[in-house]
Parts: sequence; C-alpha cells; structure tokens
Amino acid sequence: MQGYSRYYLLGLGSNISPEIHIPSAREELSTLGRVLRVSPAIETTTVGDTFTGTFTNQLVVLASDFNENELKENLLAIESRHGREAKTPARKVKDRTIDIDILSAGATSSDCLSASLEESYYQEVQQYWRQEENV
Repeated sequence: MQGYSRYYLLGLGSNISPEIHIPSAREELSTLGRVLRVSPAIETTTVGDTFTGTFTNQLVVLASDFNENELKENLLAIESRHGREAKTPARKVKDRTIDIDILSAGATSSDCLSASLEESYYQEVQQYWRQEENV
C-alpha cells in the first residue's frame, strides 16, 4: 500500500440527481488518492432559500499526495465534469449537481474524522455517521 503524505475530510453535496452524482464523484476521488472512509449519504436540512431541492450530503476521508491547492483544483475539475458551472460568486446560491468541499486536513485519517465542522449540514452527516458506525 502506498503511503500518502496528507489526509483530507471532504464533504460532498448535491440537490440535482444526488443518487447519480454523489456516487460518481466519489468514484472519481480514487484518481486523486485513496478513499479510506465513507459516511452514509443522507438528506440534510437545506441552508438558504434559493435552492429548489433537498440536499444529500456525504463525508469522505481521502489520503493523497496533493497539497490543498492542488486537491482543490482537481475537485473543481470533478465538479465541472458533473455539470457544475465555473467558480463564480453566484454559483454558491444555485442548485448543484455536485459540490465537493475540503473540510479538514490532517496528519492522519483520525485527525480528519475528529474534525470540528462548521456547516450544519455536514455536522448532521458527521453526527449520523458517528452514531451508525461509532466513528
């Protein structure tokens, strides 16, 4: 097994065909490193009033040799392949096929799993995951 130099907690979210886009994007993450842990994908409380559909969110721990900037560029490319528009201020309040956020970086996967998350919808997933799998 390859030893990776960085570990990331990623948040995936979608409110346009999430049953298609979340698994597909998650699969593409394996081209950027090794997917170590995957939470259940759950429907979460939508934050904001500009969205037309319920969001599904998931957390993923990824081991990678990319630094944070390199990883972000690759994540944006995955989003683009899934039909997400180019990064602009307006895209933050639009429905999305896939959104992939870097939520935390750590020296180990355990650092990522114990990260304190800011966004309420990712907190929901984290709490559910911990209850379901004692993470």
